[in-house]
Amino acid sequence: MGDAKEMLPFARYLTLLALTLCVATTGCMVSAGGPVKIIATSPDGRPREFATNEAATAAMVAAPSPAGPTWAVSQAAYAEAVGTLPPIKPFPEWSEQEAAADALGRIGSAAVPTLIDALHSPDRAVRIKAIEVLGRMGSDAKDAVPQLVKLLDDPDEAVRKSASRTLGRIGPLADSAVPSLVRTLFQPNQFEPTSTSAARGP
Repeated sequence: MGDAKEMLPFARYLTLLALTLCVATTGCMVSAGGPVKIIATSPDGRPREFATNEAATAAMVAAPSPAGPTWAVSQAAYAEAVGTLPPIKPFPEWSEQEAAADALGRIGSAAVPTLIDALHSPDRAVRIKAIEVLGRMGSDAKDAVPQLVKLLDDPDEAVRKSASRTLGRIGPLADSAVPSLVRTLFQPNQFEPTSTSAARGP
């Protein structure tokens, strides 16, 4: 009888340990001769009792993030605003220029030499359009990388930004652009031609 009394505290300890492990994982149901209770761990790390699974789930969803406002701010620093996407423009409403750009982008590498020539145009609009079409080709536009790197030093900001984006779309085959892109990354809005090939061709 004495051994049984001595074992009672140890048995209670094991029961408490098992309950703690249960709550720490997914939550558990406890019934001690009465109504069933749902015990679940709340986002703040504390066990709470709920009458139903639905109530426990609702509390978990509605509870604030355990990391607080700091977590929200850190996430917002990388989040992009998601607006309503514009409707897809039906083909009959395309301009001839849009249709030509789409066709050249689909043709791919065979159109690259002509588009490289267009990158030398004194007209910024022509340079930008050629860059955009090359961006549609992805890695097929790899032969245009040297000229696109030169355009990272173009006097026009829109041209420089378009060239950066297209180099990214070309992907790993545009690795020679890394030094110039890194310079732009760490020197934003400080246009100072520094590449060895800053001047555009005729």
